[in-house]
Amino acid sequence: MLTLAEHALIRKDFLEIWSSKMARATLIAVPIGLVVVVPALFLAAVCLVPLEQAAGIQEMLSLLPSHLQHYNAQQGLFYLLTNTLFPLFFLMVPLMASAVSASCIFAGEKERRTIETLLLTPLRVRQIFRAKLACCLSLSFVTTAISFGAFTIVASVGDIMLGMSFFLNWSWLVIILLLSPGLMVFGAVFMVFAFNRTSSRIESFQTVAYVALPFLLLYIAPFTGLFRVNATVLLLAAAVVWLCDLFLWIYDRRTFLPEKFLNAPLED
Repeated sequence: MLTLAEHALIRKDFLEIWSSKMARATLIAVPIGLVVVVPALFLAAVCLVPLEQAAGIQEMLSLLPSHLQHYNAQQGLFYLLTNTLFPLFFLMVPLMASAVSASCIFAGEKERRTIETLLLTPLRVRQIFRAKLACCLSLSFVTTAISFGAFTIVASVGDIMLGMSFFLNWSWLVIILLLSPGLMVFGAVFMVFAFNRTSSRIESFQTVAYVALPFLLLYIAPFTGLFRVNATVLLLAAAVVWLCDLFLWIYDRRTFLPEKFLNAPLED
């Protein structure tokens, strides 16, 4: 259980995150764009644009599972989008939400030179580490949950309009229950790992782009014919992510030294 002092630190960190324009844009505008606006635009295109004679549409429909080969062009394309492209957009939300939160309250302490005050509190180093991670993960969880609720509405509207069954399947369950939480933790612990290797919040947040690349390749692979992303592949991906989380968590707990913040130059 968190102590009262740790709760006070969480509230302080939450206010610092919310006061950052970059953090607010990431936590509000980015999820809206990725899981609401972009899927809605794709849905409108699928419904309004004639696809039967479109070049390459038959090759794309060949990627459908055997039990869905009866889908027409609109249904098949929307199914592929819902199970290949949209999961990639959705998985960016927990990763970016936790990473930008952690960059604000870890690298931010380094950038603002406020660690001296924090070291004067009764909190031990382990408590500081635990409270800051709890703040990042809580904020990322709320952002991800709201984002999935919004995406569910958009996807369900598309399923109803196109006469398809509800989009939630085993792959999406793995994404929601295992892969998304794993990415929340990864974004936070990776920022702790990177904070003493960067000089600012923006620089530390930019490192997340390299982390997101494997997931981009994972969802591009089906269109190249290399393999299909299914629940089994996602389970393996989730296992890899959680193993990385465990390694980084142990490493961060052993090497987290607030004195590292003191090496940063003063802000201009």
